[in-house]
Amino acid sequence: MMNAPLSSVIAALALCLFTSGGYAQHPPKDAADSKKGLERMSKELGLSADQRSKVEALFEAERKKVEAIFEEEKQKLQRVQEETRAGLEKVLTPEQMKKLEQKMKESAKGQQKR
Repeated sequence: MMNAPLSSVIAALALCLFTSGGYAQHPPKDAADSKKGLERMSKELGLSADQRSKVEALFEAERKKVEAIFEEEKQKLQRVQEETRAGLEKVLTPEQMKKLEQKMKESAKGQQKR
């Protein structure tokens, strides 16, 4: 039976090695949500057509910037994960690495169900 600290380490590694961070895989708000938000804002603030188009352009520019940030961070996380994996492969035996990978896959599946 596995002790608690080792289980915690495996769970943490699973999150790091087999996921890229949920936030990076799911950019904030899709187009439909953004459109609804703009509609609500337009009604609540009584925006003119000109104001609405300018606000929409501002939000679109923001969306592109945020997506670029998420992509950059996702790439950084992937590099860290690759470095960690390479380090583990130098420390663990092939059998241990295989066992660890299996545990991480199981843990990642459990995280996806939540």
